[in-house]
Amino acid sequence: MFSLSFNQPKFCPTAEWNPYGITFANETTLGEDTTSLFINTNNTVYSVNNDKKQILMWINNSINPNKNISANFVDSASIFVTNNGDIYYDNGYENSRVDKWISNTDTFVNVMNVNSSCFGIFIDINDTLYCSMNHDHKVIKRWLNNSEMISTTAAGTGIQGSDSNELQDPMGIFVDLNLDLYVADCGNHRIQLFKSGELNGTTLAGEGSSNNTISLTCPSGIVLDADKYLFIVDQHNHRIIRSGPNDIRCIIGCYWVGSESHQLSFPMSPSFDSYGNVFIIDKSNHRIQKFDFLLSSCDNSSSVQSVYSSVLTENHPTYSPTGCDVPNYYYEAIQMNVNESRYYTLNINSTNDTLGYIYAGNFYPSGPYINLIPESDKRFVELQFPMRPFLRSTTANKLVVTTYSPNVTGTFSIIVSGFNNVTFKRL
Repeated sequence: MFSLSFNQPKFCPTAEWNPYGITFANETTLGEDTTSLFINTNNTVYSVNNDKKQILMWINNSINPNKNISANFVDSASIFVTNNGDIYYDNGYENSRVDKWISNTDTFVNVMNVNSSCFGIFIDINDTLYCSMNHDHKVIKRWLNNSEMISTTAAGTGIQGSDSNELQDPMGIFVDLNLDLYVADCGNHRIQLFKSGELNGTTLAGEGSSNNTISLTCPSGIVLDADKYLFIVDQHNHRIIRSGPNDIRCIIGCYWVGSESHQLSFPMSPSFDSYGNVFIIDKSNHRIQKFDFLLSSCDNSSSVQSVYSSVLTENHPTYSPTGCDVPNYYYEAIQMNVNESRYYTLNINSTNDTLGYIYAGNFYPSGPYINLIPESDKRFVELQFPMRPFLRSTTANKLVVTTYSPNVTGTFSIIVSGFNNVTFKRL
């Protein structure tokens, strides 16, 4: 039976990831402009330092690379590793080829001739090598067991376009066990599926798809889990999208572009380890970020409700939720403490039209946007549309409750549902 060299974890439909990433490698290790990443089934991590012209390997959970392979390439854009440890890497920018480092002999050979950089490299179960030629607007392939260096077209015409048989600036690619080809069609803001042997594609996500509930802007990477859920790197929206038969949603980088641990800047090249953790090249931040899979997100056997009740009165302090209006909105600040970092469901039941804001750290009434978790602001009307905040056990999670209109008082109750109890402390 054929075994894959990369990880394709199986997740439950409710799977979630910690939105706060851990920096696995930084610019000191990676150099300035890395886009290559691969993780094998032994959880060896591979990347490239283009400045030093080195292939980097992290073996046996090492914190730093414990093997560096010097190679003659310029601005390598992608990498793929087979079960025998051979490393295929893009060398198309100046040298017009894909090269292979042979693990057993520590030698290099040319395995494909290309016209431009390969922004995605993949080898399918039949030993067919694919290259996504971004500047040539097509994906080519070559059977590695054929001694002749002949490549054929797998997708695209070589002329940029948005028809079903065309691509524009394609980037990451993935080939499943049925030999179906998935392409991150960056310039057309979509994910294309080309069934085995077909040159006309179907749009699965993004512009032109039947499930276009989330727009994509230059997707740069695509991987599939064991159930064929798509994990899409939405590069110019600086986030990762998970798309399944009945659900498409942001899972990582959902809080604007930036360099904080919960933010990304022009991400590329997603990869899973064997535990389901997501690794990503955070290109403009010059780092590899790791986002932990939350195993407890698949355990919905018991949900605990925690309730906090209070009354906004004229004795409460006032502020302006926008920082611009007259500061005549009564508010109450509550700290929410949890034993486990995970997502919780939060709602507010009130006699008034109520607003809730969550802060990671201190709340400053004179600067209401400082430490505000983006998209955590919520207007609550008759228990509709609950908030889904990620509450951390290591950080002060602060909820500010106020009203939609100024000078309004009244009762309110906070209802938080989750795997564990939440304790509340009025500030």
